[in-house]
Amino acid sequence: MSALLCMGGSVATLHVQAQQLNEDSIRRVIAGTGSDSVRVLALLTLGNYQLKHKMQDSIGLHTLEEGLGLAGRIRFRQGIAQGLMIKGSYYNSKHQLAQSLDAYDEMMQVAEDIPNDSIRNRLQMMAYNNVGGIYNDNGDFRNSLMYRLKALALVEKYTPGNYTNLAIVYLNIASDYRQLKMPAKALEYLDKTTAFFPKLNERLKMEYYYEYYHNYLASGKAVVAKAMLGTIEEGLRTFNLSDFQKKDYALMLAKLNGIFQLEYDRNYPRALQYYQRYEALARELKLKTEITESLYRIGETQLAAGNIPAAIASLQQSYNMAAANGFKHQLMKAELLLADAHKKNGNATEANNLLEKAMAQRAEIYNEHAVKELAFAEAQYQSEKKKAEIAALTLANTEKALKIARRDRLLLAGSLITGLLLLVVAWFYNSNNRRRKDAERAEKEQQKQIVFLERQQQVVSLQSMINGQETERTRIAKDLHDGLGGLFSTIKMHLSTLQHEVQDLRSYPLFTRSYELVNDASDEVRRIAHNMMPEVLIRIGLVPAVRELCNSINAGKLLQVKLQDYGMEERLQAATEIMLYRIIQELLNNIMKHSQATEAVIQFNRENNQLSITVEDNGCGFNVDADSGSGRAGLESVKSRVNYLNGSLSIDSQQQIGTTVMMVFLINH
Repeated sequence: MSALLCMGGSVATLHVQAQQLNEDSIRRVIAGTGSDSVRVLALLTLGNYQLKHKMQDSIGLHTLEEGLGLAGRIRFRQGIAQGLMIKGSYYNSKHQLAQSLDAYDEMMQVAEDIPNDSIRNRLQMMAYNNVGGIYNDNGDFRNSLMYRLKALALVEKYTPGNYTNLAIVYLNIASDYRQLKMPAKALEYLDKTTAFFPKLNERLKMEYYYEYYHNYLASGKAVVAKAMLGTIEEGLRTFNLSDFQKKDYALMLAKLNGIFQLEYDRNYPRALQYYQRYEALARELKLKTEITESLYRIGETQLAAGNIPAAIASLQQSYNMAAANGFKHQLMKAELLLADAHKKNGNATEANNLLEKAMAQRAEIYNEHAVKELAFAEAQYQSEKKKAEIAALTLANTEKALKIARRDRLLLAGSLITGLLLLVVAWFYNSNNRRRKDAERAEKEQQKQIVFLERQQQVVSLQSMINGQETERTRIAKDLHDGLGGLFSTIKMHLSTLQHEVQDLRSYPLFTRSYELVNDASDEVRRIAHNMMPEVLIRIGLVPAVRELCNSINAGKLLQVKLQDYGMEERLQAATEIMLYRIIQELLNNIMKHSQATEAVIQFNRENNQLSITVEDNGCGFNVDADSGSGRAGLESVKSRVNYLNGSLSIDSQQQIGTTVMMVFLINH
């Protein structure tokens, strides 16, 4: 379910999600001879999938610890931080709050030593934001706000142009202020988001509308809140959302409209229509909690409208479903409202029985809530205790170091008297030796600076070359499509007109063949223009463009290409999509030219800011370690483009079995 439907919770939480995964491909990368950092990321991806998707707790934790162990041995701090983030998210989902807080705290410490500013600050921001989410889920909105403000300080200082991160933190802060009964402060942060609203992705726009709606209600502005429901409905109609998101947001909107019609407008027929729509969508999405809630809302509306028999029937359905699924809070609500309905229907005995059940249920819920609060307090205590122990140990080590330093100073004072004459003799030698070492050090620093500048120049040259290639491709494609393509269309129109005006021309084979050649040439120009810069890539995005490329190859019957994509609902930056499309295009060209393969599979797997791309074939394979030659120009082009995107590339190829190419990228919004 969307975070929008969590009426009191955070608007957005940054965590690692479980997606569908090609386990065979990931395991081949783990078992292969690729770089250790790529193997770490593969282990973390597999462990997260086992924990979140397959519910294999012990296996997933073992895989995760294996990845963390390898990351520690090679000092891959980014991998360590990402592994700790997965652990924090997992322990939070299991309500093991002390372990979750410890994992995020360690993640913050590890991130401190990451040299890349962008990666370090993003990981720290994610840790602060997620810790705030833990406090928010447990009703501690003040501590939640404190951590969200720490996340905001990092975003505003280091990545002020990253509007996605800004929006996530602003909306979470607004949510915290709203739940602290401070709607004016909440609206202040929502207004900050308004300044860059057009730059947000459409899911965040929907959450922005949702938060505004609830803050308007909290401020007593019911009329403006009702207008905001219309804005949410307009967004649902016009935004480019996935099918699931459309149904998810439609369910949320039906529920909010029903509540508003019932509680503010007192329009019971309209409220009933919205709640019935809410129930239909909940059943379509197979969400048992929402089905139970929708039946309760329908019964509540029918009771308010005076239709007591219908209300009892609906509330009884909600009661039965809550009891069958262990929804204790919903069960208590149904019991209380059913008791009221039976009382109004003249059945006092049944009403009293239901009230007794509701009181017992309330006591049980209260006890569970108290236990949960105590567990969270214990987790906070253990976390603070551990921090205090670390601080005490650090202080003890510092005092010990000071004692050693004082002892060393006394020893030094005694040795100075004894060694004074030796120092005079050695001074000349040390002075010359120091000057020599300083000169060597200066020379090494100069060489490092030269190497650094050379690398910078290589990056600039590579960026300029690739940008120039794409600019020229776009220009040529446009000239072909608009210029030569338009000219061919005009020639075809003239020939067609001439054919209709002079009927005898149809009997001339030379004329018929000329018309066919012009038509073929027009199609060829269109195909060349499309290959140079596919229109679908610009208009719709990377995945549809790659799917169209696969369909084009499949039409030739020699190679069948399958495309699988997970987590690719949101588009990437235009330049990144073009670069990834060129990489896929080059890999498919290599497969068709050299591999003798009959089948190939392309897989996109995106989890938050990490994108994994796998391209497999069942061809003849090749020697990965062989020197680059004339036949390897395409592969060198792929490597250059992967380096341009700061990605990792791993190639596993076996003779007569096939080739697997795996790429991992960090995606900045």
